[in-house]
Amino acid sequence: MQIYYDLEAPAESFQESIVTVGVFDGLHIGHQAVIQQVLTQAKKFNLASFVLTFDPPPLAFLAPERCPPALTTLPKKIEILEQLGVDAVVFARFDAYLQQMSPDAFVQQILLQRLHARQVIVGYDWQFGKGRSGNAEALKQLGDQYQFDVMIVGPVQLHDKPVHSTRVREAIAGGNLDLVSDLLGRQYSIMGEVLEGEGRGRQIGFPTANIDAGNQMLPPSGVYAVQVKLGDCMFAGVLNMGTRPTFDGEKFQIETHLFDFEKMIYGEEIEISFIKKIRAERKFPTPEMLVNQIRQDVTMAKAILRRMKHRNAHCC
Repeated sequence: MQIYYDLEAPAESFQESIVTVGVFDGLHIGHQAVIQQVLTQAKKFNLASFVLTFDPPPLAFLAPERCPPALTTLPKKIEILEQLGVDAVVFARFDAYLQQMSPDAFVQQILLQRLHARQVIVGYDWQFGKGRSGNAEALKQLGDQYQFDVMIVGPVQLHDKPVHSTRVREAIAGGNLDLVSDLLGRQYSIMGEVLEGEGRGRQIGFPTANIDAGNQMLPPSGVYAVQVKLGDCMFAGVLNMGTRPTFDGEKFQIETHLFDFEKMIYGEEIEISFIKKIRAERKFPTPEMLVNQIRQDVTMAKAILRRMKHRNAHCC
């Protein structure tokens, strides 16, 4: 997959392409339905499949105070798009230039001149151009005017409701991980660099990998059974997310104890997939009682992961 971070770059790379445009935060099953249509049409006409998306999202430029936490990091988006089989993706930076573009100018200058679109495929609720003045129907009219095909993909329904990023966020915030995985077509995960902590977990016999999740969407605080990806290796673990009230903590932390794992991995990037919540975070009268509870949490997490047919640890 070819990756571009500048809208100028693809102009000379492809003669014609099948294009889709969107923020695609979460790359949920609704987004995947649009991209699958792009792949189908690209194969049919023997053309390149092209995804134009934005990093950071337009709302981060237009109204940062209203921009919600991210559902997918840039590396995760790249991984998913590669797995889907997309030929090329542009991660454009939304700026004042794009903000002022009329729908007509966006079509001419971006979709036709730079991406050489023969066909543009978008979701039913797509909006574009200055002040979001263009929509999917307006794109169809411009397609007739400039002689390119337009396909509008309708909503994907799950449990009689349309799938969209807001619904994914609501499910994550509510801790409904089963619904989240159905909406995404995969387990929900976060990514981050392993940071050096206070070493308190190691002191009580449960060393942890701490990460800073930045502006990623998080489920409610508590203890979770998780899977952790480090490089090409997968490990099982138990995660605590919160303020560590037993130690009178105030700082929010994400700490993951990996089973049967002893390596120091500070500075490494890991991905944590949330499998199931075990319990809420709470304050214990003594550290010893906390240690006893962690032992129970580990036993519970291992049982959950076995039932989910996840191996406790494997590496290639």
